[in-house]
Amino acid sequence: MENKIKVVELFAGVGGFRLGLEGWKGKSALSNYKKNIEKNYEVVWSNQWEPSTKVQHASMVYENRFGKVGHSNEDISCVDVSTIPDHDLLVGGFPCQDYSVATTLKKINYD
Repeated sequence: MENKIKVVELFAGVGGFRLGLEGWKGKSALSNYKKNIEKNYEVVWSNQWEPSTKVQHASMVYENRFGKVGHSNEDISCVDVSTIPDHDLLVGGFPCQDYSVATTLKKINYD
């Protein structure tokens, strides 16, 4: 495909959403990553930040898998919007435990 759909991936985690869009090294998940797929999507920028931890494990895994170019590891609320490239599709991972109801429920006192 000549004109790929340019994607910005927020709350990227370790890149599961990206794998779904681009495959792994151009291979399809449906074929257990053995057959090539036509890559219609290209992630042009991603962001992963874990607010409650000093060591950014998920971002480190993401960078190891996909590289540091076009990847941001900073609080999304502090990112200068002008640094995010033009894109056709904005995707975001669902909340991790830091934001989920699981954290809230754990703190509830049922007494």
